[in-house]
Amino acid sequence: MNYEILKVELQNPTYSVLSDTEVTAALNAESITVKTSVSAHDIRKYLMLVDKLLSIEASSLNSAKAATRSLEIFSSFDLTESAVEAKLTAVLDALITDGLIDGTDKSTILALGDKLISRATELGLPKISTWNVTEARAM
Repeated sequence: MNYEILKVELQNPTYSVLSDTEVTAALNAESITVKTSVSAHDIRKYLMLVDKLLSIEASSLNSAKAATRSLEIFSSFDLTESAVEAKLTAVLDALITDGLIDGTDKSTILALGDKLISRATELGLPKISTWNVTEARAM
C-alpha cells in the first residue's frame, strides 16, 4: 500500500466529514468511467443482435465498406488512443448518415469500451481496507 498517495487523497475536504468506513467504501466504489478497448467481435455481435450487421456487410455504400473493412483490420479499437477513437466515431457517423445505424447504436458501440473503476484504482492503489484509511489518517 502506498500510504503517501492515500494520505494525499484523504486531504480532499470531501473525506473530512466521512468515517473511515465511509471513506473506504467511497474509495472502493466503482463509479469512475474510463475508456478501454472494444473488440471488433463485440461490435459485430451487437450489430448482429440488432439486425444491422448483414445489411452493412451487404451494402455497396462507402460507409458500409469502410465499416466492414475496419472490423476486419482491427481486432480491437483502443479508445484510449484519440486517433483510434476518432476513426471509429467517423466510421459510425458515416453509417448514421447513410441510415445503416442510428445514434443509439453509435452510443451503445462506443459504450462497449467503457469500464467502471474505483478511485483507488485510478490512484494506482489496491483495494482499500478501513484499516488502511485509519493508518493513513494517523500519519
